[in-house]
Amino acid sequence: MNKKFLLIIVAFTLTVPGFFIFSYWHLGVFSSVDVAPLTRYQAVLFGGRHQGDYNKTGGEVVKTKKLLKSLGAECEPVLVYFENAMNTAKPNLRSAGGCIVGTNLPASVQSALKKDGREAITLDIKKGYRLTTYAQTAVALRKVWTELARLADKGNVLKFPLVQLVRENGNSEFLIGVE
Repeated sequence: MNKKFLLIIVAFTLTVPGFFIFSYWHLGVFSSVDVAPLTRYQAVLFGGRHQGDYNKTGGEVVKTKKLLKSLGAECEPVLVYFENAMNTAKPNLRSAGGCIVGTNLPASVQSALKKDGREAITLDIKKGYRLTTYAQTAVALRKVWTELARLADKGNVLKFPLVQLVRENGNSEFLIGVE
């Protein structure tokens, strides 16, 4: 047999399983979504607003996180989706990205955030669901929309915004209210 042909066969044989292993471990393509009841969630985030494709909201998180880091403050990344993407056109989707900050944020840090165009957004979910998955942000968002459609099909009236908490370990938690 030709050595080049064998090399191609070996490369192909290693590449395909390698892609699936990478997708499974790093991107979370094959991970499941756990759904649990949520009784109450309240938080305040500082961030920027975005209009358009939800996948582009992450830039607001990056801006806020960099500013908070330069001010010596902690950041818990969060994305907030105000409309249901299943029935709203992309140009009309409103979202926000930023950081949930502690309750004792110094006035100087709040002032610097506001000066940079970051605004305080209050989140308050009285009753709803917590959806958890291990996946990169865009992959997780797509998986969760499927689960939200299932929840709606079961008769749940979803109450937006949808809140995405991005964890350092790769997990994403999504919080959604219901009526």
